[in-house]
Amino acid sequence: MADDLGKLFGSSGRVKIIRFFLMNPGGAFALNHVAKSTKISKETARRELNLLRDINFIKCSKKGKEKVYQLNNLFQYNRALKHLVVESAPISRDLLLKRFRGLGRGLKFVALSGIFSGSSEGGLDILIVGDNIRKSRLDKILGKTESELGREIKYVLFDTKEFKYRHSMYDKFIMDVLDGEHDVLIDNLKAGA
Repeated sequence: MADDLGKLFGSSGRVKIIRFFLMNPGGAFALNHVAKSTKISKETARRELNLLRDINFIKCSKKGKEKVYQLNNLFQYNRALKHLVVESAPISRDLLLKRFRGLGRGLKFVALSGIFSGSSEGGLDILIVGDNIRKSRLDKILGKTESELGREIKYVLFDTKEFKYRHSMYDKFIMDVLDGEHDVLIDNLKAGA
């Protein structure tokens, strides 16, 4: 889907930046922050920001010595763009499954909630349970996914022992995720029905 949108809009970087601003409508961001969050080069980000500013999708102002960019809430196509690039699934379930399986055999459970279940407000997005999970590999998966979604992912990682203990005690945090709207991506614990 993301590749198709990139072709439609002329650039996958443009789609990432549009999604980023639509997912963060109240924020004002410097070039470096936009480039880092969307995982595109500063040069590409600068070019795309200038183009999006020229059509009034975003506004540019000065904050100290630095230029900052923010969504123009009066842009007439915001609702349509949000429906197209945010509400349509930018990341398939199969792609997420493939990425998380790359964490190895220590991965026991992954539940998607929050933004992955249609809620863009608050709450946890991913509950992960596993042992000997390499933090650097997990950070890489989450960073790539965040750049495609256009916002930071709220996640938690538990080792198996702690998760089982919390689950057996009906821990409110765990139960809020498992009782709420969620999608179990991986379940080798039989915990997420």
